[in-house]
Amino acid sequence: MPTIFARNKNWILISLAVLLVIFFSLAPSLFSGIKTLSVRVLSAPINALSSAGVYFHGKRALEEENAVLEKKIADLSLQIASFTELANENMRLRRLLDFEKNRHLRTVPAEVIARDPSDWVGSFVIDKGAPDGIRKGAAVCSARGLVGRVAEAGDRTSSVMLITHPNFKAGGMIRSTRTSGIVTGAGKGLVKIDYLPVDAEVMKGMEVITSGYSRSFPKGISVGEIVSVEKSKTGLYKSASIKPSADLFDQEIVLCVK
Repeated sequence: MPTIFARNKNWILISLAVLLVIFFSLAPSLFSGIKTLSVRVLSAPINALSSAGVYFHGKRALEEENAVLEKKIADLSLQIASFTELANENMRLRRLLDFEKNRHLRTVPAEVIARDPSDWVGSFVIDKGAPDGIRKGAAVCSARGLVGRVAEAGDRTSSVMLITHPNFKAGGMIRSTRTSGIVTGAGKGLVKIDYLPVDAEVMKGMEVITSGYSRSFPKGISVGEIVSVEKSKTGLYKSASIKPSADLFDQEIVLCVK
């Protein structure tokens, strides 16, 4: 059998070729479909690789663009923060200037440069000293009111005792009734006014100002608002607790009265 196949192999191959030509001639659409399918099968890997290349290239471009945009956003955020801080500082300085003009005071502006962490509610240090016109005992103010007094005036810096410090004392009066007393520090962020006449009208919400009875504290500077009233243990006078007008823990620049 193998010998017969070997002898007739050429004729068999020729016959198969003729049959295929006749078959595809009679069914051209089938030939076209097979051809299209073959092209698709062969081109599929190439198209897939091309699509993958486009995808990864596009993704990398987007990542690079996002990185650039994120940097721009960060830069703009820093600029906005800087502009906001400048605007706030400008507002604080304007308020201090208005405070000085409205009260016709001669003052020395100074920046708060340090606070004693062990005595946070009692004192801070400013960047001006005696050569700049700072004197011991002088009133220290913010745009909202009395902050304290100069405890020590050095050559380059000075220490300020806050009105909440237990050793602070100044003459004060109730603005609406003109009733006078002594303003002292009460600690814990509060001040009090003592030695008010027992029959004086003293009510919550009344404003206390400096009385002007001492050279160091000009008259009319706001001390704060009364939050509670009580009689002394002896019953001979009244005392009132005061919430300071100035924010004692958020001062950056203050005015020291000459």
